[in-house]
Amino acid sequence: MKTSELLNRYQITLKKSLGQNFLSNPDIAFKIVEKSDVKKDDTVIEIGTGAGVLTEEIAKKAQKVITFEIDLRLKPLLEERFKNYENVEIYFVDFLDFDLSKLINYGNLKYIANIPYYISSPILEKIFFESPKFLYAILMFQKEFAERIMSKSGKNYSPLSIFVQTFCEVEKVLEVSKSNFIPSPKVDSVILKLIPTEKYTKIMTPQKFMKFTHICFSQRRKTLKNNLKGINLKIEDLFDRINLNHMIRPEEVPIEKYIQLYKMLEEKLVNDKI
Repeated sequence: MKTSELLNRYQITLKKSLGQNFLSNPDIAFKIVEKSDVKKDDTVIEIGTGAGVLTEEIAKKAQKVITFEIDLRLKPLLEERFKNYENVEIYFVDFLDFDLSKLINYGNLKYIANIPYYISSPILEKIFFESPKFLYAILMFQKEFAERIMSKSGKNYSPLSIFVQTFCEVEKVLEVSKSNFIPSPKVDSVILKLIPTEKYTKIMTPQKFMKFTHICFSQRRKTLKNNLKGINLKIEDLFDRINLNHMIRPEEVPIEKYIQLYKMLEEKLVNDKI
């Protein structure tokens, strides 16, 4: 049954306030799972069950699917759809409120989700900061948001770009046209694969590094030096040590320089200013 027919059967009208753009093309769901290389011993976390199109494809491959849906109106539809799938566990709660430590005993943890665009950043932060160790996350984003994640300089370059690329390998998996959703959003989507790396987690606290990058970008039109002067250190001397132009703006600084600068500042900071 088509997604539109399924929604009509249960008299469900999608809510813009919940960012509900449901994947309606099962061929795209199949491609996502295929490119995600889901294996029979994997536990897959899905955020935003929707009408269950992607959920069902994952359930065909994974040992277990734990999926989150905030809209209680979808409960009858989803319970009916998955009544014969013993490996699907649906939580009708807000993923952002769920205690992810409860997942610690699951092996081969992976995230696969078409997440609501308007909460993409909070969802990423929750996964990075609260999730037990996971192999990778395959997430669908609004195209512009995905470009921000992948950016290395310029107007799309942001604290998010720096943070994700510091702690993950980022791969572009697939572009998905807006025509594959109900209702059709205004923009196309991009699926990214985020693979956690441990290169910097042993020498930097991710939460503090993210706060540091937000300070660096606090006023984009100002120089990086001006944004950091509130730390009350001789920023100029540190810039000279890593060969960084005093007039450089935040969007012009390579990720490697941010890491170097953070490490130098971390050693000298007092009163936990970051």
